[in-house]
Amino acid sequence: SHRRSFISLVRSTRTRQLERLESDRVKSMDEVQHLIIIRHGDRWDYENQQAWKDLKNNRKGDPSLSALGLYQARETGRYLDSFFEENGIAASDITWMSSPFLRCLQTSTEALNAMTNLEGSNDISILPEDGIFEWDGKGGTWHADLPPKEERIHYFPRLLNTATTYEPLHIPKLPEPRADFFGRCQTTLDFMHKRHVYKPKSALVLVTHAACCIGMAYLASNQTLAHITPAAPCSIFQFTRSSNTAVWTLDAHDAPNSKNGYTDHLANVGSNTVPWNNFGDKSIHKGYTGPPTSRFAPESLKEELASKEEEL
Repeated sequence: SHRRSFISLVRSTRTRQLERLESDRVKSMDEVQHLIIIRHGDRWDYENQQAWKDLKNNRKGDPSLSALGLYQARETGRYLDSFFEENGIAASDITWMSSPFLRCLQTSTEALNAMTNLEGSNDISILPEDGIFEWDGKGGTWHADLPPKEERIHYFPRLLNTATTYEPLHIPKLPEPRADFFGRCQTTLDFMHKRHVYKPKSALVLVTHAACCIGMAYLASNQTLAHITPAAPCSIFQFTRSSNTAVWTLDAHDAPNSKNGYTDHLANVGSNTVPWNNFGDKSIHKGYTGPPTSRFAPESLKEELASKEEEL
């Protein structure tokens, strides 16, 4: 009798502990705001380099996604569909910003259209955000190939209510010297924080390019480039904050199930649009500036580290 009472007490205590943990988890979820930065999917021009070179058009700076890239975008949408539902984030509390480049608008559209379970997802508009457009490595020639935003409405209907009315957080000056790029990322983040103050159970989504993924990830998390996983096609960087702070929490790159450059939602990362965190001297490990132990670190760096370990 005493033993049964003791066992019953232990079970009751354990049940209360689990209920308390679940209550704390739900409360924690309710207090969190999410920032989700996504690189566009696999590029058609990287997959078909000669065909792209031979193609006669006047928009060489604005290539499309490949078939793989479109599929990756849909996979990303299905992942986010589950994530938003599991975390109790309503469609009305999702702000979706995209670089105005074609590949980012395609990634955004395919991802949003794949979110079939989240009620109201069809009403999520895409905000064309210049502050996260491509890093200008060609003296402004890439950006000169962009059509007027109102033209995009014809094939991206989620721009219907935003293409001509949305005021970007920041419009970088072109041409954009390399030395100005991180300043541009910081300015865009600063304006984002002013316009989108902390709101629990909400999400800010940015679909952008590799350089912006890395630049904004390291600045938003107050870390260094060496802490940020190279941005693969449709890789996801997920941050959280629980107050109106400018510093967001990001997983360590080597943490289990890390959302620092997450790609587990993809069946195929591909091999043509390569993971990128390369702000350094191109003569040294191709300019790689990411974590030395990342799965995407260049082979030359891995060999160098292995050689040093052998010497020890």
